[in-house]
Amino acid sequence: MRENSTQKDSNLGQSKQEKKAYNPKRIEQEIYEICESRGYFEVDYSKQKSFCIMMPPPNVTGVLHIGHALTFSLQDIIARFKRMDGYATLYQPGMDHAGIATQNVVEKQLLAQGIKKQDIGREAFLTKVWEWKEESGGKILHQMRKLGISPAWSRLRFTMDNGLQNAVKKAFVEWYNQGLIIHDSYMINWCTHDGALSDIEVEYKENDGFLYYLRYPIRESKQSNERQYVVVATTRPETFFGDSAVMVNPNDSRYKHLVGKEVELPLVGRKIAIIADEAVDMEFGTGCVKVTPAHDMNDYEVGKRHNLEFLTTFDKNGILNELAGEFAGLERLEAREGIIQKLQKEGFIEKIEPYTNQVGRCYRCGNVIEPYISKQWFVKKEVATRAIERVNAKQTQFFPAQWLNNFNAWMRELRPWCISRQLWWGHRIPVWYCECGEKVASEVDNPQCPKCGTPIQTQDEDVL
Repeated sequence: MRENSTQKDSNLGQSKQEKKAYNPKRIEQEIYEICESRGYFEVDYSKQKSFCIMMPPPNVTGVLHIGHALTFSLQDIIARFKRMDGYATLYQPGMDHAGIATQNVVEKQLLAQGIKKQDIGREAFLTKVWEWKEESGGKILHQMRKLGISPAWSRLRFTMDNGLQNAVKKAFVEWYNQGLIIHDSYMINWCTHDGALSDIEVEYKENDGFLYYLRYPIRESKQSNERQYVVVATTRPETFFGDSAVMVNPNDSRYKHLVGKEVELPLVGRKIAIIADEAVDMEFGTGCVKVTPAHDMNDYEVGKRHNLEFLTTFDKNGILNELAGEFAGLERLEAREGIIQKLQKEGFIEKIEPYTNQVGRCYRCGNVIEPYISKQWFVKKEVATRAIERVNAKQTQFFPAQWLNNFNAWMRELRPWCISRQLWWGHRIPVWYCECGEKVASEVDNPQCPKCGTPIQTQDEDVL
């Protein structure tokens, strides 16, 4: 009996000790649930001063990481301080549908089962993505609460919820009707896996590659038996099949006598002209460069200035076409080594040097980006011009003030901004195509055609 009593006293002591000990997992969750249920994180409209901070919405591609934890902690400190300082404070929570990233996650899950998204179709695939959003989004919200941050949870938004979908449609239609959104062909950043990308979706990374010096035979008169060359330097020899010209600086004494003559494209024999343009850096390579208007951002502008031919040498998947001769059907990067070997065998390689440069890669899949001419939806540069005018009229202020200079420098350099994506997950472009040929931008589905009066059934395939 004595032993049993001693054991009981011991257990009792442990129980009391446990109650005295701080258990953060239990206590913090209880306190957080009380605060949330009583509305302590919501906006107190009785306050005269107001403050708002937007949560950068995490992507529903998995779970939060240490970067999210740091950002949310810092924002929460500011939000809590403002509440205590007498402000009606809104810390706005949200989650981002992350078109490319989320679609890639779900595509990989299906591929692991031997299923391509085309096998199940668009609607079934989107159902799968929504299922993933509920799973991933639920984990993210649980993590946010475990971090103890205090956003106004009653205002939680998701970038694909009905309200925001309607807002996107409204903005698109208004800008389209004002002529600020256009559907046209431009040179864009193209990922052969994920499609069109905006400038900020391209990550430039240092690449240890090579500079290839290619010999382009000069076409001489029939009386001359001497074969002469101009030598051009390139890091992307697989694009030479799309060359429309060879270009030199008009002030370069080495080549002035050649301007206006023609050279033959190696392996192909197609004739292209030697032109002069001050855009050529006389110090780079040999001072003589190939011009490939359909596959280089700078050459695209040169091609327009000199009315050159725009020759696309590979398709949207990076597969070389008939312009590449015997290399047609090969993926552009995989074909590079074979092309170099053929050029060397035929005597068209002057030399090859190691060369370090910055190569653009897709921010999601890491694929090497190609400049590519494609018909896409673009926001015109005028939108940036208006923004610059309003910001510099002090309708918006930057803190610290020096960030105004960064804003101006960035915005003034913008080109027409590509907003369409070749995805299934995202805000569908609200443009409809009638069988009669009419095209209508509409906030409602299946709008009535203003020309023939019938409901339009076909919507643009791309998303925003």
